[in-house]
Amino acid sequence: MANPTEPSVPRRQAPSPHEALELNRLFSFLVLGGVAVMVPWTAFLAATLPARFSAHNWSAAWVGFDVALIAALLATAWAAWHRRQVLAATAVVTATMLLCDAWFDITTSWGTRGLLVAITTALVGNVPLALLLFWLARRILLRTADVIAHVMNRPDVPRHAIEVSFPFAVTWPDAFPHHRDAPRDPSH
Repeated sequence: MANPTEPSVPRRQAPSPHEALELNRLFSFLVLGGVAVMVPWTAFLAATLPARFSAHNWSAAWVGFDVALIAALLATAWAAWHRRQVLAATAVVTATMLLCDAWFDITTSWGTRGLLVAITTALVGNVPLALLLFWLARRILLRTADVIAHVMNRPDVPRHAIEVSFPFAVTWPDAFPHHRDAPRDPSH
């Protein structure tokens, strides 16, 4: 029997399949909307941008990117040192930034004396480290999925990163539980 002095907390029913996919589908539509805008924009830029351009704040852009890359590398090192799950995310961000750095170093030095240095640093530093970080993020993702499958007593353990799915429904009420559970103030 429930204790009459304790407030009862209403239990939420399991979400319907439609409700469970609500946030995932909304997110997918938002990303596809971004793609729909980016495709013609990229085609426009490819057709209209000049091959050469004098840019303002060039050093600030490069130094700012390198500072952000240093911060990402530090966050990744910290997460690895402390064995934190966030390492998967920091590894992907850092790897992506390393590949962007290599891309811009090579493309902006094309036809100059600095091209050999850009290609060498990309092949010896940026690309191998990026691949290592992507591999690490994949390994964390698969290991986490394996543990969750074991805890949930599910036999279907993903063996490839693309097979990993959310183990729990992500719905509007689940995403913002403080709004659902908070008492409403009638004066607002």
